[in-house]
Amino acid sequence: MQFSDRDILTDLITGTKMISTGYHTAVLEAANDRIRNTLIHINNEELNAQKQIFDLMHSRGWYPLDPLYTGAPMGAEATGIRGPEGPMGRMGPGMPPGGEVRNW
Repeated sequence: MQFSDRDILTDLITGTKMISTGYHTAVLEAANDRIRNTLIHINNEELNAQKQIFDLMHSRGWYPLDPLYTGAPMGAEATGIRGPEGPMGRMGPGMPPGGEVRNW
């Protein structure tokens, strides 16, 4: 069986995500700062590899993005968020008239 470039890159990105998840868990569980910092460094390298694979796949149209996750600004009509008074025109808990945040 012959694997396509897309198949190979899909396998690579899936693998890097799984590996990074494992490193992340190990970082959270590490009690020794030296080991923790080493794991963070290795995980960052894994994240950089994942980003390179993602960029390549995305440039070829093999990794489409949901507009929700692109970071593009969206207006209130798309998000349903209206302002400090909330979506129903009422003040939320802890929100005084005028929308100033109280420091309790």
